[in-house]
Amino acid sequence: MQDQTIDPELIKKRMSLNYQYDSANPANERLDCVRSLISALADQQLSMSEFLQSAVDVIRDSFWVKEVTLGLRSRSDGLYRYEVMAGLSDVSWEAHKQLAYTLEQCEDPELYTFAQISSLTRLFLVEDNPYGKDEESTFNRELMLQSSRKSLDGTIEGDYIDVRILGKGGALLGWIELSGTADGKFLDVHTIKCLELLASVLGIALTFSETQ
Repeated sequence: MQDQTIDPELIKKRMSLNYQYDSANPANERLDCVRSLISALADQQLSMSEFLQSAVDVIRDSFWVKEVTLGLRSRSDGLYRYEVMAGLSDVSWEAHKQLAYTLEQCEDPELYTFAQISSLTRLFLVEDNPYGKDEESTFNRELMLQSSRKSLDGTIEGDYIDVRILGKGGALLGWIELSGTADGKFLDVHTIKCLELLASVLGIALTFSETQ
């Protein structure tokens, strides 16, 4: 019996339709946002500060996160400071800009208790009191005290997630910090993985920038 042949045009059509069908999945809009930021790196007229601001704006608008900040290692003294933000009040942002951390502080689990979600992502819950004494103005303490956790996927004031930005040799270049969501729930796994991809893109951009 002769083998049945497959029409190559059907293969092309099938793959094209599958791509279009999967592209209709809302989750893929997040990947498209990451892709647009990668494309922005090719713009020679775009400064690094503009690129970083674009990144936090995209996260806030596309991932439905209420507050996004970006902490980065300073070239001058090696300390980590908040550099750009999206969604914070003026009071909260001013409080963030006054903070500075050593690498040891960033890595101290006794100073900042967290749950390690992946190699890049850390979850900080209010119940573990993940704030230093100089950080009380960075969140709404009164609202936090009035909040109560009602479900496993529900967030309350004071919860936050850090996605680490790594450079050459795994050196910590900074982090993306995310607090609050539009639906009051923790970020899903797909979103976290997209943010980790974005953090990797930022790591490459920052490493390249440091060599200029």
